[in-house]
Parts: sequence; C-alpha cells; structure tokens
Amino acid sequence: MKIVGFILLSVICFSSYPVLGQQAAQASKRSVQSPLVMLDSYFNNETKKDAQGDVVRWHYKWEEQEEGGFSIWGEQFRGAGFRTSTLYKRPTRANLKHASVYIIVDPDTEKETEHPNYLEAQDIQEISGWVKSGGILLMMGNDTGNAELDHFNNLATRFGAQFNKDKQGIVTGDDFDMGAITIPAGNQIFKSANKVFIKEFSSLKTAQEGDVVLRNAEGYAVVAAVRYGKGLVLLIGDPWLYNEYVGGRRLPKDFQNYEAGQDIINWLKQQLLRERFPINKK
Repeated sequence: MKIVGFILLSVICFSSYPVLGQQAAQASKRSVQSPLVMLDSYFNNETKKDAQGDVVRWHYKWEEQEEGGFSIWGEQFRGAGFRTSTLYKRPTRANLKHASVYIIVDPDTEKETEHPNYLEAQDIQEISGWVKSGGILLMMGNDTGNAELDHFNNLATRFGAQFNKDKQGIVTGDDFDMGAITIPAGNQIFKSANKVFIKEFSSLKTAQEGDVVLRNAEGYAVVAAVRYGKGLVLLIGDPWLYNEYVGGRRLPKDFQNYEAGQDIINWLKQQLLRERFPINKK
C-alpha cells in the first residue's frame, strides 16, 4: 500500500508540473508586458532627516506617504496595470530601455539641494533619443524659484516647448477657487475630471497652439502634449498630483484632482496601445 500510495502521489505531483510551469510562464509574460513608469530621483533628489534621524529622500516619491509624496498616484498607476520604479542615476538610453514612461518632476535648485544635478547636454541627448525611438516623457515643473527651470528648459525646447518661469494660479489661504480650472467637455486627456485645483504653476509656451491641452481661466497653458519622433512629451506646469491634493482631505469635494490623475494614467496607457500618437507631429 505504501508503494502504491507513493506512485499515486508521484503521478499527481509530476502531472502538476506542466500546469505550474504554464502559470509561471503566464505570470512572467504578464510582468514583461506590464508597462513600466520610471520616476526620476536624480534631478529631483531632495533629502531630509526622518523621525529616527535617518537621511531619506523626499518630495514627489512613490513611497512617500506624506502630503508631498506620490504614493497615491503610484497606487493609481499600479491599479491600471503599470509597474513603478525609481531611477537614482543619470538617465541613459540603457537605463531607460525598459521604461515606457519616464517622469521628471521639479528639478532641484541650490536652495533645495547642496549639490543639485542639472540636466546637461548629454542628458538631453540621451532622453530625447529615447523619446524619439518611442518613449513617453512626462515633465512636471513648478513656479519660478521652486524648480530649476533653466536647464529643464534646455530639454523642453528640444521638443518645441518651454516653461515660462512665472507664477500663475496664485491662491490666498484656503480660497481654493482662486486655483480652480474648469475642464471643457471633449478634452483629449481629461475625460472624467471636470474641475481641478492647480496653484502656483509655471505657464507653458508651445510652438503649436494645438499642443496645448489645458488652460486656466486667464488663458495660461498649464498642460501640453507634443509628438516627437515615435514618442511623446507631456508637460505640466506643476507637480500638482501629490498626496495633499489628491487624497480627498484637503480640497472641497467638487475638485477632482484624483480623477484627473487617473485620466492622465488612462491616456498614457492608451498611447502605449496605439501605433501613432494623436498629437501634431513636429
């Protein structure tokens, strides 16, 4: 009986191997197919000491749970099927190879980082080459004085756009309507968000009027999308989608920043599924 039992157990175990192998292969295939969104932590590399006295990176990080973090937006990306990662090195074609989307947010000034890493000519060459071959670059600035826009603009101008180094959408205290932007129906990116809050942003200038995706009530461009080669560049005048303004506790209920962040994710995913981007070609 022991011998028979052993034989039966062996048959059951070994017969399950192909199934397990298929499951592993399918899981591996899903992992490979899941698009990767990579967040820069080289040009934006602010640090501070935490409660334990340890030096930690902060300000617009996937893992950051505090108000200035991107943890909620990161969850939205992962919920939509993306993988998230962080690039702590200089961007090169090699280390951007597996990324579908590369995000640079709020590059450091000297008041934020003792030795800031600026976007240099070689970085611009590497990034623009990656975009040209089909990558999607998301550039999120900030108002003048709170982001290093001179070198950032050297990259933006490669794509026919620039951050104007100004400060629009100024808000006094909790008068949130001063930073309100109503999104017209039929917007190519924002399908579910109708009203968003964006304060103190750098306005954008683009070579073509059709590249502007969203303007505030005063007519200043805050979001633009530009086709470059086989790729795409999405520019936003502010980090905007950090936890403070998407978590549902800070803003009045009629603002839809969380939904706007999801709209951007959904739109990026749509672009990755298309052979051509629906943006004017440069």
